[in-house]
Amino acid sequence: MDFQDILEQWEKSQEGRKAADDSRFSHIMREKDAGLHQSEHRKGSGYKTGKASLGPLKSMRAQDELDLHGHTGAEAKELVSAFLAESVTKRLQKVRIVHGRGLHSPDGKAVLKDVVDEVLRSSPYVRAYGKTPPSEGGSGAVWVILQRG
Repeated sequence: MDFQDILEQWEKSQEGRKAADDSRFSHIMREKDAGLHQSEHRKGSGYKTGKASLGPLKSMRAQDELDLHGHTGAEAKELVSAFLAESVTKRLQKVRIVHGRGLHSPDGKAVLKDVVDEVLRSSPYVRAYGKTPPSEGGSGAVWVILQRG
């Protein structure tokens, strides 16, 4: 019996499955499946990400909100960027951006959702973001956890 056989046997055991479920990798995959997106902007932005867990921040209510209904994609891009910068200046931790689901768009496509996602991915102010629960807008809104400046 070689190491590979021993490892496979252990992974099939109850103890092995429990250890795998409790692993850091499993935790990361569960966060990913829950819709958590870590900002791609990590180094050189001048903002600290901190070591604290995002769990408490994910469950807290948003401290401010930006509603983009009725705005064009170009307007939304500027509004979101300014809103994020202002929110960090105010030292807010969590905000919500309402972009809608695109139900009233001519082609039924959620244009603003894509614009918001693009801005959040590239913003140095964003620590993490994800889809809001149905009670707070569901797929028509996004929560954003801001960097600590």
